[in-house]
Amino acid sequence: MNILLADADLCVKCGLCLPHCPTYTKTQNENESPRGRIALIQAWAGGHLDTSKKLIEHVDNCLLCRACERACPAVVPYGRLVNNFREQVSAKRRSTLAAALLKTVSQNKQAAGLAQSGLRFYQRSGLQKTARLLKLPNLLKLDRVDRLMPDYQESHALAPFYPATTAPKGTVGLFVGCMGALLDYETVNAAVTVLTAAGFNVAIPAQQGCCGALALHDGDGKTFSQLAATNCSAFADGDLDAIVTIASGCGSQLQDYQQTEFAGKVIDISEFLIQSDCDFSARLAPLTASACLHTPCSLKNVMREEQGAVKLAQQIPGIKLTQLPATTHCCGSAGSYMLDHPQMAEALLGDLLEVALAKQPAYLLSSNIGCALHITAGLRERGITLEVLHPIVLIARQLKSS
Repeated sequence: MNILLADADLCVKCGLCLPHCPTYTKTQNENESPRGRIALIQAWAGGHLDTSKKLIEHVDNCLLCRACERACPAVVPYGRLVNNFREQVSAKRRSTLAAALLKTVSQNKQAAGLAQSGLRFYQRSGLQKTARLLKLPNLLKLDRVDRLMPDYQESHALAPFYPATTAPKGTVGLFVGCMGALLDYETVNAAVTVLTAAGFNVAIPAQQGCCGALALHDGDGKTFSQLAATNCSAFADGDLDAIVTIASGCGSQLQDYQQTEFAGKVIDISEFLIQSDCDFSARLAPLTASACLHTPCSLKNVMREEQGAVKLAQQIPGIKLTQLPATTHCCGSAGSYMLDHPQMAEALLGDLLEVALAKQPAYLLSSNIGCALHITAGLRERGITLEVLHPIVLIARQLKSS
């Protein structure tokens, strides 16, 4: 309680956060704003509000995009405040079957292995098409999971070490997390290709696992601490110059670890390459196409490393790169939010796609797998063919063979 009050009391209720909050912008409900949620938590922690279903709903409706933190002049640690509140009321919180399934797969490597085999059979056998025709995912209340499933990508076991293919500059650890190899193997492979081409040895510790964001945002502090300890142990090699991430949702969580020696090494892959003065311009095949860059909230508001992806993509000769306006709100993905709050997630995605599609891009680039899956599903549901890629994938595709 004292921790909650100490953080909540920092808020001066100025309201500068309001126009930056996706849920407040949509509802115009003060209880759905950062200021309103802080006031609710403050009242609860002070013993003036009971632990009601309505109270928990207002706080749970938050996407934790943390745009309010970036705008806050009082530097209120809003994300920490919400996570701590959710942990204290965890016994009374409920999540959907889809969200529970996602957390199981993310936290259990055996479950992830089964999910990978299941996805392959589900799609290659034609079962997915049949199930969708019969609306079985809807009947089983797994339609929100089914819509996110990407086309199955054949993957190979990751080696623990990949040597640089040019003069070595150093060694980095690559964080692939819990979903990289399962749902986004092309990005993992592209990261290894580009990093080694840039002169970096790449270590991929097999012990690493989920960053813990899903557990923490669900109020499960115990599981989060266990996952954090596992990852810190996996990347304990003191010779690593950096711990590079390919999903900003993971990267932002890793940077928030209390283990500062670990957290201080975490950096987004695009930002790392730019900070390392890697210029691929002469080694990239021209691409006469337009690309729209989506900047995930975690990259923009938490990691504050959004310029790396811009500068990296601009190295491709001939590309016409545009960015979504800075005023664009969260896409609605937000970890398991799109599963637990589909209506708000879809409304926010609709706004984003309206702006992005007006630019008529050939590619839509995003540095977070959750956002990419959510956006891809939205495009598919609208009958729109537009490839959604991580910026590093586009770099790898254009990289000329030496």
